[in-house]
Amino acid sequence: MRKTRSHMPRVLPKAALRAAEGLKRFDAPRRLKRSTVDFSTLTLPQDVRVALADAFWNHFGPRSHLHVLTVWSNVKVFARFARESGMPRRLSDVDYALLARYIEWLNAQRRGSGEGWTKAARASAYTTLRMLLKWLVRCRPGTLGELHFPFNPFPHRNRDSGRIRRLPAQELRGILKACERDITALRALRARAERERSAAHGKRDPIASLGGFLNLIDDEYHGILPAHLSLPCSHRRALARFGGVKGVEPCLYPRAESLLPYYLAILIHTAGNPQPIAELARECLQPVPLLDDRELLAWKKSRAGAIQRRSFRRDDPFEPPTLVRELIDWTQRLRGRVAPHLRERLLLFKGAHGINAFSTSTAKQVIHRDFLPRHGLSHFALASIRPSVLGAIYRASGDLRAVRTLANHRAISTTVRYVEAPEVEAAHRVRIAALQQAFLGHVSRPTRGTVPAKTEGPASSQVCVPPGPAVSMFGFDCKDPLAGLAPGTRKGELCTNFLGCFTCPNAVITGDAASLARLAQARDHLRGAAAHVHPARWEALYAPLLKILEEDILARFTSGELAGALERAGRLPPLPPLR
Repeated sequence: MRKTRSHMPRVLPKAALRAAEGLKRFDAPRRLKRSTVDFSTLTLPQDVRVALADAFWNHFGPRSHLHVLTVWSNVKVFARFARESGMPRRLSDVDYALLARYIEWLNAQRRGSGEGWTKAARASAYTTLRMLLKWLVRCRPGTLGELHFPFNPFPHRNRDSGRIRRLPAQELRGILKACERDITALRALRARAERERSAAHGKRDPIASLGGFLNLIDDEYHGILPAHLSLPCSHRRALARFGGVKGVEPCLYPRAESLLPYYLAILIHTAGNPQPIAELARECLQPVPLLDDRELLAWKKSRAGAIQRRSFRRDDPFEPPTLVRELIDWTQRLRGRVAPHLRERLLLFKGAHGINAFSTSTAKQVIHRDFLPRHGLSHFALASIRPSVLGAIYRASGDLRAVRTLANHRAISTTVRYVEAPEVEAAHRVRIAALQQAFLGHVSRPTRGTVPAKTEGPASSQVCVPPGPAVSMFGFDCKDPLAGLAPGTRKGELCTNFLGCFTCPNAVITGDAASLARLAQARDHLRGAAAHVHPARWEALYAPLLKILEEDILARFTSGELAGALERAGRLPPLPPLR
């Protein structure tokens, strides 16, 4: 007899119902890193607080912790405005007038020094609130009703903000050389530790040498040095004898100051953004098809929503592929102890608060505390490295499109903003001055008595050109009638097209009244030659010249300019007849 299936209970237990009710509380506190985002602490009406929390976690929640904490600080700015102004009292009070008052309040804020907030800070605080309200209008229809926003209350906030200082090429090279010195020292330290570990195997006293102490850490503490107070006294004495935590830990895994030279070297080589390079994944190297000596470094730029790639030499000791493979091996002990969401990150280190992933805030602390004083370098910002590298590449190549490709910019205007610097502007001024000088050299007549340079060529084809300007039959100056630019001529031979200089690529035709009068006279002269020159000769020699003169050259001038040229052409000396 078949056993009947027991009935499945379809009523949720009370514990599950209580958990579901807790999930609806968007204003419940949430822990991010070492900070807490708690909307219940804001001095806002309950309906306003719940609505903003709903929009906050649904719109900004999936983003990085750093971005969430940044917009959370902007929400607290609005809460301070609400506490000082007493508005809004309810969610329906959020309207255009309230937003206008909030903008005025932001404009009135002052720092401790008495200076007003920067336009970027004010725009950031207002933009966060606007994005939350727009999400409510779009995804919670009826919550706010029809809401209008002030139009562009902080125009040109990026243009008016202070420009990041570009580092000269000498400073960039100095930073890179300092990183290479640190990396070389760390490699020597790790190589010496490995030799001592191999020599310490089998010895009775394991802590008599650094190698034995490192082996003991692997055997008893699973490769991670525990807190100082949890070590036995003998192990504490050994730790102090071998240089303390800063001397022992880099032999096993990196510390924050050990990762900094690798991070800065990769940042300079890739010309990447500081945060995406700090978030490099462990599997960031990709092969280059058909090029065994090169590898691609790929990283994700969340703001652009795209993968960035650059190719480097595979075996260079200080280029990213070698550094990445070295870091993967060096951080192997830490990878199993770090939080699961950080396990695939490349840059891991052990610090005072445990094992964590490298970040830009950590890099800034190490730079000011250790890197700059030890190497005697001037202060620099992480954000200045990318535009400085791109500007240096542009100054060396002069190719803006190549720099755009290297920077992975969608619009070339973005690349222009990156490479703009006093050094680039000075180079542009020098280049423009050189081009202007070359143009004036083409247009200006050479002085009387100037002897032209000797031209090389066969003795039978050399032509002696008299000093002074070379003027054709139609009165046009030629830059060099012996340049050999016309079809069928060689350098050193007189140009066969000397009678029709306005068709030559070496011709100089200016827009002054005298030149235009000679052009009009030449057109009428060619038209008149059609009556007495043999038709075949006319079609072969003079018709192409007249077509170029009428359709390409004279068509560029206005009817008023041509009328004045015709009046002046009647007073010019007549041209010799054409045959």
